[in-house]
Amino acid sequence: MKRFKIKDFRLRKILIIVLLILILYLYFSVLNTNSFYKFIVSDINSKYKNKSNLSNRIIYNSLDKIVNIDALEHKSVNKVIKVKETQKKKTEIVIKKPIVYIYNTHDTEKYYLPFISDYSVTPNVKLASYILKDYLNDFGVESTVEKRSIKDYLKKNKLSYYGCYEASRAYLKDELSKNDYKILIDLHRDSVKHKYTLYEQKNKKYAKVMFVLTTKHNSYKKNESFVNDINKRLNKKYNGITRGIMKRSDVIFNQDLNPRAILIELGGVDNTLEEINNTLYVLAEVLSEYIKEEL
Repeated sequence: MKRFKIKDFRLRKILIIVLLILILYLYFSVLNTNSFYKFIVSDINSKYKNKSNLSNRIIYNSLDKIVNIDALEHKSVNKVIKVKETQKKKTEIVIKKPIVYIYNTHDTEKYYLPFISDYSVTPNVKLASYILKDYLNDFGVESTVEKRSIKDYLKKNKLSYYGCYEASRAYLKDELSKNDYKILIDLHRDSVKHKYTLYEQKNKKYAKVMFVLTTKHNSYKKNESFVNDINKRLNKKYNGITRGIMKRSDVIFNQDLNPRAILIELGGVDNTLEEINNTLYVLAEVLSEYIKEEL
């Protein structure tokens, strides 16, 4: 019994000595020279190159469109943000003034919903607005999407659904008091069937757009000139992608607030988000060209 204890003690002593030697070796040959640290950094960079901030993004199931979550957060114009750099230095980044204001008077209008439950995404006009904003940003055009809910305004002011334009007008006037927007876009979804809203070119599908113009205010001709220009530019790139311009005299559609206020019926109830996405890219391209040439 005593002999077994002695052997066990000696074995433990030998193992402890071996472990100490191994630790010292690792420290001096690997950690102390930073080679181990460099190896880890190199491995991470090789695996995740060009994939930074993936945790701060969400994927819209419209093709491979990726939109930064920051785009969904309201940012006040001319705000200066302090950003801490790695070496504890501070840099000031000035946010440019947005020149396009995108809103949805009927912000719950939805599109066709095939196989996207896994993404927890609702394909509606609000989502379309954020995609348009992101494409405009790609073309170098700053824009803002209205985040406030129409329903909240109706409830607070005890209004029925028919008060939607009163709600969007209140939000719009509030935004105009803060910033000098050059273009106002009220994005809607039409209720007509797919055969009237589907456009195809080179085996690619798009959602047709229709513009709605009010003639109810005195200076509507300025809005008409703007809408005609955008309509022509779209059809020049993709002949037939628009359903034209519908004139209305019963509702003012907030278009009296800006000569370049525009109401767009983007697709219909049966259009997929992929079709909506394809059209939004074209629309953003046309709007950016107009802005660079005319503003």
